[in-house]
Amino acid sequence: MALQDGVFSDTWIKKMRGTISFDLGDTTPGTYVGALFTGSVSAGTIDFDAVNPAYGSGVFASNEASGPGYTAGGEDLTVSSFAVLVGSANKVGWVLNDILWTGTTITAEGLLIYIPGLSDRALMYRHFGQAYPTSDGNFEVGFHADGAYRERLRAAA
Repeated sequence: MALQDGVFSDTWIKKMRGTISFDLGDTTPGTYVGALFTGSVSAGTIDFDAVNPAYGSGVFASNEASGPGYTAGGEDLTVSSFAVLVGSANKVGWVLNDILWTGTTITAEGLLIYIPGLSDRALMYRHFGQAYPTSDGNFEVGFHADGAYRERLRAAA
């Protein structure tokens, strides 16, 4: 089965029920972290319905990218905004600044976004569509201008 993007349902359900709390609009760097993973995570198939999904558990207990220029645990993310998208009524976007690792010799196929302040709780996984290698070069993850996560709040009337 091909790996795809996904959000972790347990995280979102618990947020909506108020049993955990996090602010998608918090612009403090490091509130959210992005860790790179190899295509090997697809061998175990990510369980987006897992209870208490987290960095360091399940398929994310191994298969993290490794090599010069990359530190286990990933890189701090910075939120640019969490708001209604301009020109898109009833659609919100969670906009993140791009991430750059320099001087890397790694191969990565996806990015786990997690929350260190909530026991490394997994929020979402973004699959790159293929493996991307670097050899003493830069590894950059760029996010869509409308956000790493976008959601329509209601169907069109």
